[in-house]
Amino acid sequence: MAKKSKRFTFVVIRETEHPIRQLRLEAWQLRLLLGASALLLLILLVLGVGGLFRGHSSFELRQAEAENTRLREDIQRVHARVAGLEATLQEIDEFQRWTRTVAKLEPLSDEVLAGGVGGPAPLNPPTAELASVDRRLDRLSGRAQVLRRSAESVLSALRDDQERLSRIPSIRPVVGGRLSSRFGRRVDPFTGRPAFHRGIDLSARKGTPIMATADGRVLKVRRSDTGYGNMLIIDHGNGVETRYAHCDRILVSEGQKIARGEVVATVGSSGHSTAPHLHYEVIRDDSYGNPSQYILSDEFIVD
Repeated sequence: MAKKSKRFTFVVIRETEHPIRQLRLEAWQLRLLLGASALLLLILLVLGVGGLFRGHSSFELRQAEAENTRLREDIQRVHARVAGLEATLQEIDEFQRWTRTVAKLEPLSDEVLAGGVGGPAPLNPPTAELASVDRRLDRLSGRAQVLRRSAESVLSALRDDQERLSRIPSIRPVVGGRLSSRFGRRVDPFTGRPAFHRGIDLSARKGTPIMATADGRVLKVRRSDTGYGNMLIIDHGNGVETRYAHCDRILVSEGQKIARGEVVATVGSSGHSTAPHLHYEVIRDDSYGNPSQYILSDEFIVD
């Protein structure tokens, strides 16, 4: 006996002036309609959620791109600052080469100055940018440490040599003194005959301060109306002595310790002299040297 299929009747009642409508569906037709409706609803839901996620992802992507741009700009600024530091270190490097020469130290090799840093290069570009900055900073740090140690070596060497350098005559004995007679052969102003001048004459007003040209100890003080007149000799050690003659007043005594730049006398015209001036000599190992060659400050003015 055949199974009777189920039917569903849907009655649509509208306003009174419209006729009543009926829709009869078999059970399988109703199931098909409901399934199609559910599928359509699911598709619409998926599309809506997908659009929402796509919009959110697009927003996040724009944010990430903006952040990436900002980071790259920051990295470029850091690169520029690092380049400035590298230029500064290069200037310091050149200066330390000169100071090591002055201190009589061996120059540093390029390998030592490099600082001894390195490492593998990363693969991903953003990481490579950051790693590049890190490597440059590492090199700068390494070079800075090397230059610091070099400066310490130079200071140590100069400190050891400071006493010797301070005992070398190297400044003007009279500030503003006019060079009125050079070292070497000249015509003697008293005899009119050629004679060897063993120092230099610096004309200045009477009473102008006379300074010791290097550290030392007063070896001799003599007061006289002839020859060198009132004069003193300072022993600087290592066979070096300086003589200051024709002084007006002598302000130190024999055996007194003297520092470079200390006032030891005043300009006068005592002894064999025609006008106020300082006769200044540098004696090394009993030989007279040209005092002008020892002076490291400005050259004397010659009339």
